[in-house]
Amino acid sequence: MLLVGLYACDQAPTASAPAPPAQGAAPSQILKNFEMQDIQDGVRSMLLQSIEGNVFEQQHMAELRSPTVTFYKLGAVSSVMTSPSGRIDTETHQIEAWGGVTVVTPDSTTLTTERLQYDPKIKKILSKEAVHLDKPDSVTDGIGLEADPDLTVVKIGKQHVRLKNNSKS
Repeated sequence: MLLVGLYACDQAPTASAPAPPAQGAAPSQILKNFEMQDIQDGVRSMLLQSIEGNVFEQQHMAELRSPTVTFYKLGAVSSVMTSPSGRIDTETHQIEAWGGVTVVTPDSTTLTTERLQYDPKIKKILSKEAVHLDKPDSVTDGIGLEADPDLTVVKIGKQHVRLKNNSKS
């Protein structure tokens, strides 16, 4: 297992996801049990684990198979994101995940979407796709998302909210 400890750099945040490798490009390394963490101000903010990481050193990018990203807030797990596929920019730690992405918080709040990005510079998860947010007291569907990884501050475009009936008969 490879553990790569990288630290956040002072680059301006970008709205674009990590670029895919050139068509037909071969990875410079194929790593089983790929791991990478993001440490900001001496505190771990994210741990990425993947069954396999195809590293493209020249593009500063790794393609990921079945990535799991654990987000932290004040040292505690704030949410866990899973997806079938993804990629990470190995310099900025920006992540893009796709193929059916799920983010779950400790209180069982669950976000699902087809494609999601994480920008570590602004500590936000972002999507332009349809999103479904299932909270203990409500369900929200919409298009587009900007949220903290712990899903406490969430902005969803074109949203439709349904309150759950939690009363017992």
